Amino acid sequence: MLRLALSRAAAAAPVLFIIVLLTFLLMRLAPGGPFDAERTLDPQIEANLRRIYRLDLPLTQQFWLYLVHLVQGDFGPSFHWRDFSVNELLAKALPISMRLGAEAMIIALTVGSALGIAGASSPRGIGARLVDGVALFGLAIPPLVVAPLLQLGFGLGLHALPVGGWNGGAWRNQVLPAMTLALPLTAAVARLTQAALSDVLSMPHIRTLRGFGFPSWRIYAHALRSALLPVLSYLGLAAANILTGSIIIETIFGIPGMGRYFIDGALGRDYTLVMATVIIVAALVLLFNLLVDLTYAWLDPRVRDG
Repeated sequence: MLRLALSRAAAAAPVLFIIVLLTFLLMRLAPGGPFDAERTLDPQIEANLRRIYRLDLPLTQQFWLYLVHLVQGDFGPSFHWRDFSVNELLAKALPISMRLGAEAMIIALTVGSALGIAGASSPRGIGARLVDGVALFGLAIPPLVVAPLLQLGFGLGLHALPVGGWNGGAWRNQVLPAMTLALPLTAAVARLTQAALSDVLSMPHIRTLRGFGFPSWRIYAHALRSALLPVLSYLGLAAANILTGSIIIETIFGIPGMGRYFIDGALGRDYTLVMATVIIVAALVLLFNLLVDLTYAWLDPRVRDG
């Protein structure tokens, strides 16, 4: 298992480096600059600002200096939020985004697995129809549409939940954004669980267990070990969907997470802030995929032995 973890980590390192390089080049080559949004500056003042932030150096030298600071854990100063460094901004925003993403993932796995098991237990009953309905709704309607609908229904209509804001992390403010993020993932997990569990339950060794008179709960517990493998493979993509989707959801609900700073940084050409956001999201996706691979190998010894 340790050998597998080291090999996966070694493969992820160049991927992260390529992401850093491409993001750096795209940000520098995009039209505009970090000081274009302000009022017209005197050329001498703008030249001094570019010298202070080392934007007057060649691209290769800028990239090398950025890598040196990045290895030390320093993302640099923010061009848009002048009184704060990027580390200070993300130290407040990252826990909020991760908390929201973890809640959405827990909801998706819990509800989606339960619906999938119910659908596989009664292939022609109400459970299968419920899974089909949730999957159709969750996959067909994007979160960009679901979020305003939930705000209108639960916020403005029923006055049960706030339509936006964070309020120090109050649970009422987390319900709607977490539900919006979790809905498409819940639909995908439900369909994957239903299809995989139905296939496993039709296998000969499951029929043998039934023939020996094993109780249903033991048969399902045994079948779920194999049925969860496709769901586990999907979790890497699900983590990427949550992290990228949270940018839109946080903007709609006015949550001070990484999405807010990413949008502000992109509009204001805040190079360091956008770079840090992309790097953190990419690193989290690679880390989550590594954890998924290790869990997959633990559940399926053939992967570990291979």
